Amino acid sequence: MKSYKVKTLDQLSLHVQKWNENIKTKASICIIHGLGEHQNRYAHMAKFYCEKGFQVYSYDQRGHGKSEGKRGHTPGLKFNLRDLKDVLNTIREKKLFLYGHSFGGNVLANFILRNKLLSFKGIILSAPWLKLSETPGLFDRILARTMNIVYPSFTKDKNIDPTSISNITSSQKLYNEDPLNHNRISARLFCEFFESGLWALKNAKKLNIETLIVHGDQDDVISKNGSILFAKKSLGKAKYKIFKNTKHEIHNDISQKELFVFVMNWIDKQLIPIS
Repeated sequence: MKSYKVKTLDQLSLHVQKWNENIKTKASICIIHGLGEHQNRYAHMAKFYCEKGFQVYSYDQRGHGKSEGKRGHTPGLKFNLRDLKDVLNTIREKKLFLYGHSFGGNVLANFILRNKLLSFKGIILSAPWLKLSETPGLFDRILARTMNIVYPSFTKDKNIDPTSISNITSSQKLYNEDPLNHNRISARLFCEFFESGLWALKNAKKLNIETLIVHGDQDDVISKNGSILFAKKSLGKAKYKIFKNTKHEIHNDISQKELFVFVMNWIDKQLIPIS
């Protein structure tokens, strides 16, 4: 594995990893992690795809993992989109797939929908933050909007219960004990991405890249109905699969192996030349 740094527009240092040192690979995958976590939580996923002949890249988003920035904060959506662009500019791969989970799925969906003339082979959205399972109460929304104006970097606990991410006790324990995980979310991040998720849902018809959406049927963090609606509004560009008896992190739940193989088979289909 090779790691390197990428400087953001506002001069933060992002930690990027290239997982496979093999020169000959059939395609590449770039992983974008979720809120409050980091790229090394996808090491088992990276290992699976590297062993199947893929090159895998990942990075810690600003305010996460080993990247710089206040924990759980972003100055705005455009900064995260620019961060992704800057990371992708370092990846010189012709056959590239992007994989975004939860918050990372929101970043990825908005990146794809707001940019034209992109040449990726396909994207995978894992439980993408398009619509929360439960809309925050009126008081919380008013407080967040007020703080976004007067103190946008103000952070509070996002109250994620480890039991909501997986049915597997050991996965819950690892999440809870990981020192690089955090439980913070800023007023700016919440307001910008709450709205950008809804924007992506409304603009799904603009999708112009083959997309696979995967979601757990027991996810009580992000609405699976949002994923289904996005696919239905995409004019055929997006397909979806709902995994049974699975919570928010499919890749860390009982459907893990099924997910990895299902995604790999979908990717392989996208690599078949059109005759």
